[in-house]
Amino acid sequence: MSALLFPGQGSQVPGMGRDFYEACPAARRVMDMTADIYDITFLFALFEGPEELLRDTCMAQPALVAVGAAIAAHLQSKGFRPTACAGHSIGEISALVAAGALTIENALILTQHRARLMAGASGGTMAAVLGLAPEAIAEAMPAGVEIANFNGPQQTIISGTHEGIAAAQKSLKKAGAKRVMPLNVSGPFHSSLMRSAAEQFGEIVAEAPISKPKTRFISSVSGQEESDPDRIKELLARQIDSPVQWTKVMQTLGPVPALEAGPGNVLAGLAKRMDGAPIVSPAGTLEHARAALSREKSA
Repeated sequence: MSALLFPGQGSQVPGMGRDFYEACPAARRVMDMTADIYDITFLFALFEGPEELLRDTCMAQPALVAVGAAIAAHLQSKGFRPTACAGHSIGEISALVAAGALTIENALILTQHRARLMAGASGGTMAAVLGLAPEAIAEAMPAGVEIANFNGPQQTIISGTHEGIAAAQKSLKKAGAKRVMPLNVSGPFHSSLMRSAAEQFGEIVAEAPISKPKTRFISSVSGQEESDPDRIKELLARQIDSPVQWTKVMQTLGPVPALEAGPGNVLAGLAKRMDGAPIVSPAGTLEHARAALSREKSA
């Protein structure tokens, strides 16, 4: 069996999950439940767009959690049992559902609070840095900027004030970065500028009914396997203002087969650029999921 990996914010696209909704009862139940908790128009927004609506943090995060959990539910309804679960940023909540540590209902409620708090923390932005090692990035960054995502040796995401990111574009290119690309996000996620949101979310998640995972769960904050519910709650809160340690997650999993349970192939692309990372196959469409299940049965 393969590990399950869930992508983070930025992977969302209009129409994602629709094929699962139309063909798979297990997936449909998850997405209908999301519409009941959020709004009756949720499914229309998810399946029809427009794209600008899905960029909104308060829509993007629940959409990704719902679709990721729906794909996992479909795979599991067909007998698939993941060897491990991990998620990039918001994808971590879908991973906890798939690992049996969190019900989809409680996952969606937590996501609603998380998205609201993160959307309310403005005053900054993010950028992707390509072609420069994280150590060199750390040395060349100006004040007001921090590393937000360790995505591999050749891609790092930085987060900070608007002024800081503008200055970083110049200093990092001077230090040898191939590209520094501003990201279309609403805030300085995974940085100390999100401290207030993290503290408020910590109070909420402390009361959440999270249990010990039934499947290996790898935290994107520690980069290690975590099983203690209180520790998982602490890390979920810290995740908002701490960097995503995706490189460590990949190293912890090692060169095992994995499925990307979400739209696109961002995580597969990152894995290809890391030595010793999982071999990631797509499972974000019904066609890809069927192919993955067929390979699992023949392995």
